[in-house]
Amino acid sequence: MKKIRFEYKFTAIYLFLGFLWILFSDSLLNSLISDNNILTRIQTYKGWFYVTVTAILFFYILKKHLLKLRNAEQKAVESDRLKTAFLQNISHEIRTPMNGIIGFAGLLEDENLSESQRKEYLTTIIKSSNRLLDLVNQVLDISLIETGSIAVHYKPVRLNHLVEEIHEIWSPQVKEGILFSLSKGFDNENDTIITDEEKLKQLLNNLIGNAVKFTETGYIRFGYIAAGKELTFFVEDSGIGIPKESHEVIFDRFHKIERPTSRFFDGAGLGLAICKSTLDMLNGKMVVKSEPGAGSIFKFTIPYKPAKTIDSSKAVADYKSIAGLIILVAEDEMMNFRYIEELLSGTGIELIHASNGEEAVEQCKKRNDISLVLMDIRMPNMNGFDATRLIKELRPELPVVAQSAYLIKNEIRHGLQVEFDDYLSKPFLKDELLHAILKNIPLK
Repeated sequence: MKKIRFEYKFTAIYLFLGFLWILFSDSLLNSLISDNNILTRIQTYKGWFYVTVTAILFFYILKKHLLKLRNAEQKAVESDRLKTAFLQNISHEIRTPMNGIIGFAGLLEDENLSESQRKEYLTTIIKSSNRLLDLVNQVLDISLIETGSIAVHYKPVRLNHLVEEIHEIWSPQVKEGILFSLSKGFDNENDTIITDEEKLKQLLNNLIGNAVKFTETGYIRFGYIAAGKELTFFVEDSGIGIPKESHEVIFDRFHKIERPTSRFFDGAGLGLAICKSTLDMLNGKMVVKSEPGAGSIFKFTIPYKPAKTIDSSKAVADYKSIAGLIILVAEDEMMNFRYIEELLSGTGIELIHASNGEEAVEQCKKRNDISLVLMDIRMPNMNGFDATRLIKELRPELPVVAQSAYLIKNEIRHGLQVEFDDYLSKPFLKDELLHAILKNIPLK
């Protein structure tokens, strides 16, 4: 039904009230007063009364409506300001690492480079690539949150294994001389909880990433403690700190604390906004304690839901146990297949290549010795979803690990009714690939 505009409503109400006032008041006065002089005087007072009441009424209505318009205008101006700041920030955050990648990749063509220079250039290219990937992931995260496309997926998680893995990943990136320590609240026999592993990792990685970025000397500590029905996670550092007046706004999207006297720090200003939205989904909350020059403490809580301890023997198995495995790689991009081939070189794994879903299904029909399938999602002729359905009909026990772009994680989890055993988000590293293989194959 079409909505009636405000000006039409306003006019209609005015006419309706005036009509009722004239009709009933005149009828009442004519029935009560017969003297025309008195009647004329009362009619004049009646007119002034009507004008006064309607003026007050319309002032209230107009003020309320104009307040809405002014608020909307203010939000539009703020939105435009944020959009401009976002575009400028994103432009800088994209061009800076791209400059490092393209520039140093070009310098690698120089045949006269020393080995130390070549390693330095490669390190710069890798760091710039990771920075660019982080930016893309954050923008995609905030887009998915904005559209409500992210759901919570609970499962048993080995908490100690998770935080140890995060500590191991970040240790090489912590500046020299900074003490980077981990504190655990459970022993390994009681550390299994029910939560969303991906989101918990994201929360800790975002907070630790900020601590690493803003801490030049001193320490970075993180970990968790159990208290009743809650788990409290913390990330503490001796970095530059945050002014008290900014403790709330740092959780706004695209907001960065810039200080004229400090050096420029990279980032799009999305990490803490993503943390806040993620915690809302996990029924958690976050507090921050920080002062300029005195470091920062970020604490967040999530519900504590203990679970039975899960067997982690696969995750710590020796990589030699995968020698002799036959893995089918369904991948239409030859470059990606070559990358997987390089990652698994020296492991004793035999790879079979299928360039689309149809070929993958045919290979599974012909060869019963295939131990695992790495399945790309977007392929010609037959996509990874359809191919996996057919493979699972043929061999329900055969592990199929999806490997695709970040957004596909959500699609897989959201119920495309495909029995993927696991997934890898592109781009992935050697340890991530080996971990996925070990986790999804029977041990010898």
